[in-house]
Amino acid sequence: MIQERQKIFSSSLFLIDMALTAASFFAAYRLRMLVTIEGSTLMPLQVYTWLLWLMLPVWALLLLSFGVYARGNLTLREQWIRMTKAVGVAWGAMVAILYFADPEATSRGIAALTLVVNYPALASYRFFLFAARNRQQAWRRHVAVVGNDESAAGFARMMENHTEWGLTPIGVFTEEEAPAVLERGGIDDMIFVVDRQRLDSCEEVFLRCEEQGVTVRVVLKLFPHSIARMGFHELDGYPLLTFSPTPSNEFRLFVRRVLDIAVSAALLVPASIVIVLAAVAIKLTSPGPVLFRQQRSGLHGRLFTMYKLRSMIDDAEQRRVELEAINEMDGPVFKSSRDPRITKVGRILRRFSIDEFPQLYNVLRGQMSLVGPRPPLPGEVERYERWQRRRLSMKPGITCLWQISGRNQVGFDEWMRLDLNYIDNWSLLLDLKILLRTIPVVLLGKGAR
Repeated sequence: MIQERQKIFSSSLFLIDMALTAASFFAAYRLRMLVTIEGSTLMPLQVYTWLLWLMLPVWALLLLSFGVYARGNLTLREQWIRMTKAVGVAWGAMVAILYFADPEATSRGIAALTLVVNYPALASYRFFLFAARNRQQAWRRHVAVVGNDESAAGFARMMENHTEWGLTPIGVFTEEEAPAVLERGGIDDMIFVVDRQRLDSCEEVFLRCEEQGVTVRVVLKLFPHSIARMGFHELDGYPLLTFSPTPSNEFRLFVRRVLDIAVSAALLVPASIVIVLAAVAIKLTSPGPVLFRQQRSGLHGRLFTMYKLRSMIDDAEQRRVELEAINEMDGPVFKSSRDPRITKVGRILRRFSIDEFPQLYNVLRGQMSLVGPRPPLPGEVERYERWQRRRLSMKPGITCLWQISGRNQVGFDEWMRLDLNYIDNWSLLLDLKILLRTIPVVLLGKGAR
């Protein structure tokens, strides 16, 4: 109900935003024609249209990334805040692009005027659109809430506080009162806020709603859940009630996978040069293979072979047990700045995370992502507490919140909480922020051991 309406409303917002952005460009060209600047020649419109074809995808990507079209029934104020942030970043991107663009095919005046016209246009029409939507009676649905406890009254109050949902509660009624309410008519939806034990007693009212063409909705209070996001799906006629404690938006996850492939493939080209140079240094200073292969726990604990440049002596795994006394990390992991197994070249590789470069191949294969919780050893997973195992519910990554929060300077429990916080708040924008913050961490070698 609300989701479908929000999908239509969000799609309309997106199309109008793109249309207004294009119109802003053409309006800016007309305004520039009215202004005479000494020493500056205005070329025909088609010379500058590449700016428009650049702006449209940049605006679309950033407006989507900042959640301007989120289907969470944003208020007008929330819309303005998110749109302002997105357009601000878009302006910065355009300024950077224009700095390097060919002056002969660029009019900074047109670009500036486009930005000046665009923001007021995007901001102002939202006010009128939201106002018109809230006043439209055709948009609103009249809802009767059925229930006999405080949760039913609270549900009705919630609808009253969210006028942007387009739902008008006409009252809260008991199961006994519901048939009479139906007979009076004027109801679009009847929402039942009852415990699962009382659902059977509502069967007759359900059937009456069906006879009279009134939509029945049930607020599910079947199982307690504090993290999982609830959804309803259908599989070949079978209704499925879903509780998902991890991101489940298939489109966003698909975009994430596309970006993983594109970025890792692009990075492998320059990274291969560094890998070759590092491989030569490893081979000349330490006997043994250049690549280190190790079984790690991936998505939901599925094992895969992770690749790294070898930074330790060849028999490092066999000697780990005797070094437990110098472990500087709590929990089931082993980290030590005094680890004698690390070679001189290995310390340099680890300091700047060069040893992780071969994991781009794991990303290409789909075993890892660019961003995600670091893949643990199976032996470490066996020693996890129950709440810590949820970090395996998302594909492991090369970098993560732990990497940019001090790495080995962070305690194990805090590390686990950072990973769970990432999973609970995951978005494409969060991935981008982590990737950008990883660059200075790697260059400065912060927290590496």
